[in-house]
Amino acid sequence: MAPRRAKKDTLRQVRAEAYRAVVRRAAERVFAEHGFAGARVEQIAKEAGVSVGTIYRAYPGKKREIYRDIQVQRGTELIGRTQGVGIEAWRRRGDVLDAMLAGVGSLVEYLMRHPDYLRIVLREEKAWASGPTRQSAAQTVMWNEGMGGALETIRQGIDAGLLIDDAPEVMARTLAAMHQAHLGYWLESGQREPPEQVVGRLQRQFLRAFCRPEVLVARLAPVEHAAGPQTSEARSNA
Repeated sequence: MAPRRAKKDTLRQVRAEAYRAVVRRAAERVFAEHGFAGARVEQIAKEAGVSVGTIYRAYPGKKREIYRDIQVQRGTELIGRTQGVGIEAWRRRGDVLDAMLAGVGSLVEYLMRHPDYLRIVLREEKAWASGPTRQSAAQTVMWNEGMGGALETIRQGIDAGLLIDDAPEVMARTLAAMHQAHLGYWLESGQREPPEQVVGRLQRQFLRAFCRPEVLVARLAPVEHAAGPQTSEARSNA
């Protein structure tokens, strides 16, 4: 009897998680359009194609629990992918600046692939450079972890003589603001540019803002070359 009961419990858990995944995807679209305060469970149920009762069974904590689950899932994916790409770049070349540029690109590409989540972050987290204030506990944890990773790599870049010797905390927050500006502009301008153009522009700005002059000369040309012929049209849109 025990193995049969365990199998039923496993199937029940798989089914419950499948419902939760459907609800999360629908809720992400609803939160992106209406914000947390303006979203209603009935809207999420309609978008997901399930009943309100199904949502309450999947998420007894209702709207706030769904929102928290989205933040945890997306934030964990985003931070894990960004850090993983940066670590892999470091392992290949042993260059902290290359690792930082790779991490910058990975973060931008992830958010561009998930524009509804990007809209949520831009809507609910007014200034990425500011410390957590009225954010949820999940958002606070993600902000602290992401900012902590950026701060550590910036300190490494300063110690390696690659970045200007300035306040690392301010530099990390400036980088967050740069991400917000570039991604916000991409959304507002109709999402026309491909990821490589947005990434290339942000990487060039990063190099100009934070690198020592002699490092900038050596590193800017390869990044501009990698960005390709985005010249006149992209600049006219910028």
